Amino acid sequence: MRKLFITAILSILLHPVSGQDVVRLISVEICHCIDTIENMDSLEAKLDRCFPDAIDAVIGLLDENMQELFYDEATLDKTIDEVYEKFLSYCPKVRKFILEDKEKSFYKMSDSQKAREFFEAGNKAFNSKDYKTAVKLYLKAIKLDRQWVLPLDNLGLTYRTTGNYKKAVKYYDKSLSLYPEGRIALQNQAIAYTYLNDFLHAMNNYDQLLYLYPENPEGYFGTALISFMIKDYERALDFALYSHKMYVSSQSENSKDSEKLISMIYEKMKEQGKDSIFFEKAKQSGVNIRFEQVP
Repeated sequence: MRKLFITAILSILLHPVSGQDVVRLISVEICHCIDTIENMDSLEAKLDRCFPDAIDAVIGLLDENMQELFYDEATLDKTIDEVYEKFLSYCPKVRKFILEDKEKSFYKMSDSQKAREFFEAGNKAFNSKDYKTAVKLYLKAIKLDRQWVLPLDNLGLTYRTTGNYKKAVKYYDKSLSLYPEGRIALQNQAIAYTYLNDFLHAMNNYDQLLYLYPENPEGYFGTALISFMIKDYERALDFALYSHKMYVSSQSENSKDSEKLISMIYEKMKEQGKDSIFFEKAKQSGVNIRFEQVP
């Protein structure tokens, strides 16, 4: 298997390569090297070994002139920096592992007992729809532990629920400044942006969700909804069908929302005389839509 992989790299390098090609190939080689990950310690140990091995393996396949260029100290340092920045884009397994580890770290209860008490009381007030009290209690929890994202996320949700979308965005920003990959903040801030008709920022959040959490249907559904709202109906259909398939597979109640959105997309595409495209895309997606319910 290893020999076949190196052969595949060699076949690519038979053509002229750029610096970005080398960065991509080194990144892919690192991913191939890291075949199993058990914990953060094993990941760090494997990266320490795989990183230099991958660089040597890829650069060693270049012609002499290219090797001389990439072994120049300045070029090599630049290449290493770019690989560090981009290799996770080529390693979904490693990316998922790191994200799961970070989620455990950030979505945990505070070490401050008093902050936990205010947070839990805030949750109780929120569930009782006493939103004014919930806001006060979450703010107290935040004051006691400014590195704790959960009360920031719940405060954002409280403001979103009461229609104060600008404040919701503000507190989700604070949460994301601590935990930029925060799934809860990214998703809920996107919804707040949508209510503010700030579709560009909403789409940016959904793009992040799609990249970081491709197994989460919310990124696909949100992208479908924004695409529908900006009248890009074919793109909306692609993402709506994909999210619907994921919801149905997980037996989620949200499949009703995706089915409703698909119906709305159908109406718009029908008005544009694109109903045949709608049915073709639906067929290709493998999604079982009850067409008899679509007008």
